[in-house]
Amino acid sequence: MLCHFDVAEWTDYVRNLVLPPQSREMMVHLQQGCFQCNTAQEWLSKLATTCARMSAYNVPDYFGVFPRRTLPVSALKRVWATLQYDSLTDPHPSGARAGQQACRHLLFRAGDYSIDVRFEREKGSAHLMLAGQIAKREDQRQCLAESPVMLFSGSHEVARCTSNGFGEFQFDYVPQPDLHLRVPLPDVGKEIQVTLSDRKAFEGPLKNN
Repeated sequence: MLCHFDVAEWTDYVRNLVLPPQSREMMVHLQQGCFQCNTAQEWLSKLATTCARMSAYNVPDYFGVFPRRTLPVSALKRVWATLQYDSLTDPHPSGARAGQQACRHLLFRAGDYSIDVRFEREKGSAHLMLAGQIAKREDQRQCLAESPVMLFSGSHEVARCTSNGFGEFQFDYVPQPDLHLRVPLPDVGKEIQVTLSDRKAFEGPLKNN
């Protein structure tokens, strides 16, 4: 029976924190073609690279100077994002049990923009990690850089961050009802909203290995 490694172990592996004996064992496991672990390792490698870039990113001074209420969000035209892709609908590999995904990938469209969102839950953790990217649909190189991205539960703001130079953003949060993202675009008079909590079994499919 093939023994899988959990998300925490792959997280340490991509950051070179695993001791050499286990690292060699995990490398052999990947070379044996485990689809589940290869998928987790590839995504976590990309995530580690993204986090490294984000840690080196300096938030613009003006973002911390002005109070949040100065952003005229209420005056912006709301644009609801529509779901274009959900990894839960992908066919499962032969022999794999449904629901055993290390992460979940969603792709939304809102007007001229695409919003790529990935979720992950570490083993034993009540928190979810959300990493995403906003870009122009016609030219993915035109990312929405240095833009505020807010995570809401109903009318309550749970967290906010600023997208980096690649249009990437990240949140770590406890699942709550009526979750959605808001991305104000004051230059064009619009605000993108991405509904998250109305997806069937939204938190459920993110199982521990």
